[in-house]
Amino acid sequence: MVLVLACTSGKAQMSISFLSSNSGIVSTPSVNISGSAKCLSIGGSATSLTIANNGTGLFQAACQEKPPVADTTRFSLSLNVYPNPTRGSTMLKAAGDFDQNLFCQVKVVALDGKVILGQNVAMSKIKAGYMINGNAWAAGVYVVIVEFMNKRYSLQLSKL
Repeated sequence: MVLVLACTSGKAQMSISFLSSNSGIVSTPSVNISGSAKCLSIGGSATSLTIANNGTGLFQAACQEKPPVADTTRFSLSLNVYPNPTRGSTMLKAAGDFDQNLFCQVKVVALDGKVILGQNVAMSKIKAGYMINGNAWAAGVYVVIVEFMNKRYSLQLSKL
């Protein structure tokens, strides 16, 4: 089998030749190949075919492009921790217009730079009220850091 492939700007043209059992060469007409990511579409003078890059060659729903889940067109966020000061646990609560399907990074950092807590938390949990257990922490001042949508929010928290 001889395979010739020429590519330009994300598309390719391929010609396949097979050696037949009677020593003759059988050539297919040109085949146009295009696609991106998970899918490959083959067409041209050959029968149109779409296959997936999933190892099976089968076209499945995984091949279809889907829009991102996050809605970044509307975005506002305000955060609060309470009670503050606290004797133990405190609640981190979010308000605003944001996609609750997304996750954020929540950190609690002591003033000496030691990270006391670091977790990925669903924004839906923070909107409902995310409990931070500070019972084992020493009395002092801490910084609650929330990283969300490429922004960093810092809140001061005092433990009595």
